Amino acid sequence: MNTTQVAQYESESSDEETQEKHTNVIGKAKRRRESKFWIEEATYNHSSEVEALIKDDWSKHYVNYTERGRKVYYRCNKKKRRGPQCPANMCLLYHADTDQVTCYKTENGHAHDGDEIRGVSGKVKQVVVELYSDGVTKPKQIMRALEARKMKTPTYGQLNSYLVHLRKKKYGSHQISLGELEQWCQANESIPTNEDTAFVVSYEIKYDDEDDEDDEDVEDYQGSRFRIFISSLRLLNITLLSSHINADATYKLVWQGFPVLVVGTTDLKKSFHPFGLSICSNEKTKDFEFIFKSIQLGLVNTNKGLFKPTALVSDAADAIKNGFRKVFDHPYDEIMCWAHMKRKVNNRVCHIDAKCLAKEILEDIEMLQLSNSKDLFQLASSLFLKKWKNLKQKNQSVLNFLDYFQKEWLESNDGWYEGVQLYVPSTNNALEATNRTIKDDGTFRERHTLSRFLQISSDIVNNWSKERDPSSINAKLFATEPDIPLSLWTLSYQWAKSTKDVICVSNDSSEAFYIPARDLT
Repeated sequence: MNTTQVAQYESESSDEETQEKHTNVIGKAKRRRESKFWIEEATYNHSSEVEALIKDDWSKHYVNYTERGRKVYYRCNKKKRRGPQCPANMCLLYHADTDQVTCYKTENGHAHDGDEIRGVSGKVKQVVVELYSDGVTKPKQIMRALEARKMKTPTYGQLNSYLVHLRKKKYGSHQISLGELEQWCQANESIPTNEDTAFVVSYEIKYDDEDDEDDEDVEDYQGSRFRIFISSLRLLNITLLSSHINADATYKLVWQGFPVLVVGTTDLKKSFHPFGLSICSNEKTKDFEFIFKSIQLGLVNTNKGLFKPTALVSDAADAIKNGFRKVFDHPYDEIMCWAHMKRKVNNRVCHIDAKCLAKEILEDIEMLQLSNSKDLFQLASSLFLKKWKNLKQKNQSVLNFLDYFQKEWLESNDGWYEGVQLYVPSTNNALEATNRTIKDDGTFRERHTLSRFLQISSDIVNNWSKERDPSSINAKLFATEPDIPLSLWTLSYQWAKSTKDVICVSNDSSEAFYIPARDLT
């Protein structure tokens, strides 16, 4: 094997030059920091006194522990954290043997303009907090408002970061466990002295390893479940004036998809008055049973009599009716919301082939809804079925609709006519309008996490209660007499001046009056 000798490498620089360069590198790496001379400013007896001096001008830099105590160093907040720093610094010494705090500052002053501000200034933060409280929560809307006030507008990233900090400060963390949820309920379940303060009337929390033998809907639940009912003393007292209950569930409030159940009543002016709201993991029979029991429990705990409603106004949900039936075992009427019923019928009647027949059927159903008594409704319903089943030309689509209508709205849910109960509304529209108000004014059309919605729901209940304070200028008082407008008085006067013959037919228990529908000449 042939071998070749390679010449040894020789550097162009000498050994002395290489040693000199190496020495320079080491010397540069070991360059010491400039020493700072600290001057004692003042000594305070408590930490809260000195922490008020920090404000927005200083931010924490690092912490050092010594024999004398803990030293917290602060940097000037008007310079970027990365890059050249302001020579002005501050140090707080928390004495180890006492509660005193000594403040030190460097002898070097600030090396920048006094008007230079890093991040979002304090004045801008104050305006942002005010705008957020007034419902202006979107970054672009806030930036437009700041520009309109001719204030220094922060960048989109700065404003968005501050809004995250503001939400966490106002509502807490966006995550919550069942244990933390139970702690929150325990901390807010004491009955307050203020009638408008919201509190937890009742709550139930079921963990994964806990089985509810009486829960018929246990198969529909996956994992843990919870139920919370929030109200105030003033709202619970409304039950003493009411005779019926309106109940419904609404969604798109909690980010996790949990429903919010709202219960209340209406006065003789058809205005809705809530008893409270409930946050549940579902809207099954047990959930509505819980909210109805919570109303009774709240009345018992506040030394009030039990509530005995004579009617339930809701949609066709079996969970509401079954939950109500389990709590209130006395006789009552189930009133089906006419608006919900009409929408369901409209969706089904459109399948009839002949559109003229479909229109006439709807008109007859609207006439049925005006029945003022149960006997009249049953008689009119039988005539309605007889009329449309005995058509000269058989129409299978009409017969299919009649079968659906008879089973669903004459046998299962027949409480949709006007005369079910006097002074009780035939629709649940007042409660539906309240659900919309919750989304518009309570959450500003945003979905909040459960941990934050707990505080929002307490604020909603508190506002409901304050609105019904008799001392308030625009108080929403419970009306015990109907509001008769001038137009109705005018029509009544004109009818009284008419010459119609009224026929009265008496029997053992009642009197029936027959009045002509129009003037007969």
